[in-house]
Amino acid sequence: MWMHNCLFVALLLLALATSFTEAHGSQHWWDIGLLKTRVEVRNGLEGGQELRVHCKSGDDDLHLRVLKPHNFFSWSFHPNLWGSTQFYCAMDWGEGRVHWFDIYIWKRDYPRCGNCLWIVKQSGPCFYDMGNRDYDFCYPWNPGSLMKLD
Repeated sequence: MWMHNCLFVALLLLALATSFTEAHGSQHWWDIGLLKTRVEVRNGLEGGQELRVHCKSGDDDLHLRVLKPHNFFSWSFHPNLWGSTQFYCAMDWGEGRVHWFDIYIWKRDYPRCGNCLWIVKQSGPCFYDMGNRDYDFCYPWNPGSLMKLD
């Protein structure tokens, strides 16, 4: 019985190591809690408008940022080990309505990026695809709007 349990644990660890290294290249599965993820939010609004962005997670408040056209801000963090790391950003550009989007969701983003690049357009944020070298994964804004950005 002991040998059977040891074999099961070894196979489980091998499966985890394989899936992790496939998603993160040369990284090792035991680095999950040590790896930093970087998120970048870039102003891609048409018409030379400034973008006001306020990003938060359950643990961190990144405060209000004002981005001039084509400028960006970024931050880095360690995703938690249980896969619930999430950041959302509220954004506006002077039209009287605040839009918001979940800019980082561990289950969606951890397998595809350690450096998550986003450009914000009026229609919604677009994710940078390293393979195509373009911001071609565009998403709609989350439903509902916030009354004010603080």
